This record gives sequence, C-alpha cells and structure tokens, in this order.
Amino acid sequence: MSVVTRSNLETPAPHARRTAPLRHAVLFVVSLLAALPGAARAADFKWHGLLDLVEAERSKAFDYNLNSWGDGVYDAYRARLFVDANVNDRLQVLSQFVLEDLKPPYVDGAYLVYTPWADRDLHLMAGKLPWAIGTFGPRTYSNKNPLIGTPLLYQYHAALLWYEVVPNVDALLNAAGQGQYHVNYFGYGEGMGMPIVDDSYWDFGVTLAGSARPLEYSLGVSNGAPSWASTTQDDNSGKSFLGRVGLAPLPGLRFGVSGAYGPYMNGGVQPRLPSGHTVDDYHQKLAMADFEVSAGHAELRAEGAHNVWETPKVGDLKVDAGYVELKYSLSIGMFLAGRWDVERFGDVTDSSGVSRPWDWNVTRIEGGAGYRFTRDVTGKLTYQDNDFELSSPGRPHRRYGMLAGQLSVAF
Repeated sequence: MSVVTRSNLETPAPHARRTAPLRHAVLFVVSLLAALPGAARAADFKWHGLLDLVEAERSKAFDYNLNSWGDGVYDAYRARLFVDANVNDRLQVLSQFVLEDLKPPYVDGAYLVYTPWADRDLHLMAGKLPWAIGTFGPRTYSNKNPLIGTPLLYQYHAALLWYEVVPNVDALLNAAGQGQYHVNYFGYGEGMGMPIVDDSYWDFGVTLAGSARPLEYSLGVSNGAPSWASTTQDDNSGKSFLGRVGLAPLPGLRFGVSGAYGPYMNGGVQPRLPSGHTVDDYHQKLAMADFEVSAGHAELRAEGAHNVWETPKVGDLKVDAGYVELKYSLSIGMFLAGRWDVERFGDVTDSSGVSRPWDWNVTRIEGGAGYRFTRDVTGKLTYQDNDFELSSPGRPHRRYGMLAGQLSVAF
C-alpha cells in the first residue's frame, strides 16, 4: 500500500469559513517546514500538477454535479497543484491546491506523513488529509477516473444541514431535492446540504494506514464527520472515528469494509435542541463495503453504503447508496467505461400519515469512451443521465442529461 495522497488517490460549499486563499496555503506549508528540525532543503521540494479542460453542454445536470465548494468536475477548467517535501528520510509534508475561475484558490490537503520503518508499509498521517474510508479516492483525479463524474455517495448533497435543526417532517419533505442548491426549512434558502462522504472536502485529523499482505488497513480520528468536515474551529466537542479493513488475497482482487461514527452538527444549534441534549448526541453512522477485480483488459469496481444521520426532531434519517463501475481497455490506447449509480432515501411519515422518501431518490448512469494520447494526456467523451424520483405524491420523475468532453493533462 502506497502513502495515501490526493495525487495517487484524489476534493468544498461556497461558505465563508471554507475560503482559503492560495497565499495562506503556501505560507502554511513553508512555515511548517521552517519550524521543523532539519527543515527541507530546496532540492527536497517536488511539485507537479493536473489541468482539466471540459466542454459540457448547457444542462441542469451541471448543477447536480457541483461539490461543496460550489465548483465541480464539469467546470470549464480546473488546475490542481501538488507540492511535496521530504523533511528527512521518515517525514514528508504533502500539500495540494485547487485553482478555478470565480472561486478563490483553496487548500485540498496539507498534512504530514511519518513512516517509522522504511521496509514496512506503515504510515502515520496528521493534518488536513484524505478520509480513511472507501476506495474511490484514487479515481477522483481526471487522469485516474475513467469517466468525468463522481459517484453520488461522494458528491450528491441531501436536503439535510449540519448547522440547522429540521423542525418537522413536513419541512424536511418540502426541502426535498434542494440539497444541491439552497435548503429551505423556514421559507428562505440557506446553504447546500450534506453528501454521505464529502470527497471534495477533507477533514483535519490523524490516520494510521498501511498493509501487511493480504491485509490492508486504515484507522483515523477527525474533527468532523464524513458528511461535513471541520478544519478551522471544531464544530462540536466530539470526534469521528473511522477506518477501513480490506483484503487483497490475489493479484487483481481486492475487497473490504469501512465505517465511521461521530457527531456532525454545529454547536450553534444548541439552543434549539430538546432539553437535556447536546449536539454531540447526534451522530452520523456510516457502514460501507467495496469490491474490485481486474482480469486482462477489464476492471470492475463497486461500493455500497448505508448511512444514518441522527436528528433532534425527525428521528433517524437513512440513505443507501452504491455504484458499479466497469472499464475495458483496448490495445490501441482507447478505453470504454460505464457507471451505474444510485442513492435511495428512507421513508418518513408526514403530518397526514403518508410515508415517502425524505429526499429525492436518484439514479445516475454515465458512460463513455476515452483515449490516452500519451502517458500524461487523456481525452474522454461521456454522457451522464440523472433520473430523480420526486418525494411528492405520485412520485413523478425528472431527468437531466449532459454530454461532455474532457482533456486531462498531467504536468
């Protein structure tokens, strides 16, 4: 198992607390290195980048692919910069930054990696670092993802907020389908809701990761929860515990389970909670499973998740999600890929006694073809279809599709 980084794996809401200008990020890394004994020499620094150029047709599907920063993988361009430094033989500093139009540059990750033994795959990581759960991480980068889009469980925002208390089931149902926009419980729009795992926004924490074949493992603790990270002042007094255990018994075969448990609500809602309760009493409870197999030119991957958000006034809100992804490579440098992706929300009962899903059920199908011009340049042409089953009586459907092309250039 290699060290988990955004550059070999692969991240939030247009909320003010997440705005991190690039100069602040650079100063953080430089200051950190200067403060460490035996700080890295100039020759120890390495940097590289990834430029994504996308042409997508105008469609509402674009909005349903936005991440928590308000940007997304279908934006016309995105540049990622990776700056790494070796402090000594055992300690590394890894940092990543994202540059886009209309959005301030922000920190994707900034963390230390300590490797106590050179001959063992064991690493202690601390800082703003990847989630220690799931296996989609390596394919979130355009040069690793066979498609353009991101699976729903890592990106799609449900109509539940971390900084507001849902007053009743009817208000929750009225907000269904608004998670990618501005959730509205009280007659005015607020911010985006939460995904199951926010892969666009890593959290501050500590993770121990490694392998002893055939075993793979990661175990971590973070300030926030997978659905909402907390990288400045901690949002509550609790911590989330998360991790994954997997097996790779044969070449080309890998499977495992992941889990997370911790409070997700912001302490500012404390005055609106039931008497005798605190924000630390309401948790995100997440269980995941993953499977990968490759044979010849074919690669099959799948992940599934069962998630529960405990809430003060509307009980446990459940959602199940999962995807199956297939890639087939041809000898001429071309590949074909497809992903079937679903998210299904648990039922709640409204004031009239009718039970229905608390948010819109979603089915996303994406397929396309790609061509690797060189080792560092890949082109793709894909079509994504998003089918929403509304939570309103009669369960009507809305569908939004989008044709897009992408050029991924690593440098």
